[in-house]
Amino acid sequence: MILDLEFKRFKTREIREEVRQTYDNGKAKLQSLEMTIKEAKMPQGDLERLKDEVVRIERDNERYKAQIKAMDVDVEGSVETNDYPDGVSGINQQLESLRELEGMLKDYQKGL
Repeated sequence: MILDLEFKRFKTREIREEVRQTYDNGKAKLQSLEMTIKEAKMPQGDLERLKDEVVRIERDNERYKAQIKAMDVDVEGSVETNDYPDGVSGINQQLESLRELEGMLKDYQKGL
């Protein structure tokens, strides 16, 4: 079970990094588009297309930010908040509990 959770933590962090990179790329693209809209003189149709692209990227970035937060909570857990009224036990807390249990089992085996 410990190995399973360690693997899950590793994969979650790996996926989180990929999502973070995509989020950072989206922020850079958004900044570039906003500069282009601000400085460029172009036909109205092209300007509207760029504004639509800005809205799409902003929506995607919000989704990526939510995914990152969810993965952080999955690994790190959360104390009681409005979003998590009962708190959340993350992978790290589960691993800590299993390692503590492992120590207790070793002590128990010594006593047999």
